[in-house]
Amino acid sequence: MHHSSAIAVVTRISAPQLGVFRGRDAVRLGVSRKQLLAFGRADIIARELPDTYRMCAVAPSREQRLRLALLWAGDAAAAAGRSAGEMYGIEGIRVDVPEIVVPNGHRSRHPKVRVFSAVDMRRMMVRRHRGIRVTGVEATLTRLAHLLDDESFEVACEDARRRRLTSLPALRTYLNRLGGPGQRGVSTLRDLLDQLDPAHPSRSTLEVKTRRLLVSAGYGDFVREFPLVWNGRTFLFDFCFERRRTILETNGRRWHDDPTDYEYDNEKWSVPGRLGYRIVFATWDKVTRRPAALLDELAATLAA
Repeated sequence: MHHSSAIAVVTRISAPQLGVFRGRDAVRLGVSRKQLLAFGRADIIARELPDTYRMCAVAPSREQRLRLALLWAGDAAAAAGRSAGEMYGIEGIRVDVPEIVVPNGHRSRHPKVRVFSAVDMRRMMVRRHRGIRVTGVEATLTRLAHLLDDESFEVACEDARRRRLTSLPALRTYLNRLGGPGQRGVSTLRDLLDQLDPAHPSRSTLEVKTRRLLVSAGYGDFVREFPLVWNGRTFLFDFCFERRRTILETNGRRWHDDPTDYEYDNEKWSVPGRLGYRIVFATWDKVTRRPAALLDELAATLAA
């Protein structure tokens, strides 16, 4: 095959994969191994993994590295762990080294790829997402439960719930049906599900941090997304100690380009006082830098 034709072949087969391809796929279409070596010497392609190449004209990216890893590992592999979380866009999940799962007994290992083995690939609930084989959301979160610290994992889990990628019933069903013994992350996920509000996922990282701060300080008698009605409108508040008529509202640092948004917040924060509730604001600075001061303020308000 002429060099120009061979270049056209590798360009065509790599295009759907962000510029990556397998050498054997190119050879099957008529490109010789000698031509692949010549393209590498000419910096047209670069060999990143055994028999797996990328087009040098395509800018590298994390997704491209993941596609390289999956092509190298074979058709049974799937993105897993942090790589799967990043593909779903789960908050706080970023990874530079691709993480993939392969069937138990698969021997592929390489320093540029983190490879997990699954005894039963059915537990991984593999599907296609944005053209990539990826573990299901529930299987992905189970793996993340093993890989992340407790707070980061709660942020990830609540983001997945908030965006309706999954739900508490779906997660419990997965654990009951497919969360087999020895599967890492199962017990951590079960413990977290017992702590979360079944109906209202946290809407931000600040809410997650605030909930964890309250629980660590011994507060458990709060209601999430507590509704108060004023002039026919229902306003939801983050944490309410209903018996002691005190509301704790997270107040992230936001700039209000929309005057309507600004007016809504001011109206919302006026409602508790009109109905006989006291309100304490949990800001990012208070929660992360001065938690003791926030807890003292809350305790004094609850005791008032």
